[in-house]
Formats: sequence, C-alpha cells, structure tokens
Amino acid sequence: MRFHWAILVAALLTASPARAERLQFDHRLYPPLQQVLDSGNKDMIDFNSKNPTRLVDLIAVKGKSAKAWSEALEIVSIVRPGDVSGAQDWMALMQKQSLGRCKAEFSVIAQDANSVTFERHSRDCRAERANHGLYRLVAGKRSWFQLSVLSKGELAAEARTQWLALLASARLE
Repeated sequence: MRFHWAILVAALLTASPARAERLQFDHRLYPPLQQVLDSGNKDMIDFNSKNPTRLVDLIAVKGKSAKAWSEALEIVSIVRPGDVSGAQDWMALMQKQSLGRCKAEFSVIAQDANSVTFERHSRDCRAERANHGLYRLVAGKRSWFQLSVLSKGELAAEARTQWLALLASARLE
C-alpha cells in the first residue's frame, strides 16, 4: 500500500505534545524530501513517541533507511521547558551541549522574537550524528519545535539554499 506524504505530514504536524500548537512548513521546497515522502518507503521514516513530551520524527532523505542515512530531516516537538526562556536561549543551550562533545562552528542565519535559524559545523566529531546541521527552532506558547537538517557531509550549495527556504517556511498555527 502506498504511504501518502499528506498522511505523514498531517501526522507530523498534529503530533505536538498536548496538541497545543502545530508547526507548518512547506516540504515541497526540497525536492529530494518530496520524493521520499511520495515514494511510500516506510523504511525512510522513523517516528519515536516513547516520551509523549518529546516526539521525534526522522526522515532519511539520502541513504538506505532512517537508520542508515547520509542526509535527513529531523522534527522534534517538545513541551515548552520551564527553564529556557526562548528560542535564542534554546540555541545557546544546544551550542553548549554540542561544544561539550567536540569542536564546532556556529553561525546564526536568521532570528525573530519566536525563532532562530542557525548552522553548525562539527568536523571529524564522532560524538555528533552529523558533521553539518541546519536548524530552525520555533518557540510557541506551549510547544517548541526543532527542525534539523542533518548531513554527514557538506551540503551542495543548491541543496543548502533549498533547505534554508524550507526552514524559513516553518511557522506555528
């Protein structure tokens, strides 16, 4: 049976903790992601709901499966933490944790009152799942969302541009 992308996207976007807010983004802006979603290959998608306050979806865009990928989109939905005041502080916490594992370079690409988009490069670091990451953190009133583009190698310029457009399209509803 064909696994239709619309069902997956609907599940991802309504799977926020306590259904407080929904994250919308345009997955069509990165054609390889669209192809994976249209393919119906369930091996390319891993949904982890073991912790109902932290839901994680990983979609392998390049690779053999959600367990063996070279490029992936990870979507994390969490209940708003009480000890972190906003997206910028969340980013600072992520940077601190990453730098505790290995050397990394971070650069902010865009930010506003409720979100921040940044890039991480961690070369030759086995403690990180990927050497390169593009991140969009979106903080709502009750739910927070992290979109992570993870790549074990460098992204081609066109891929990076398309991924950034996808991340920029993310908004709460």
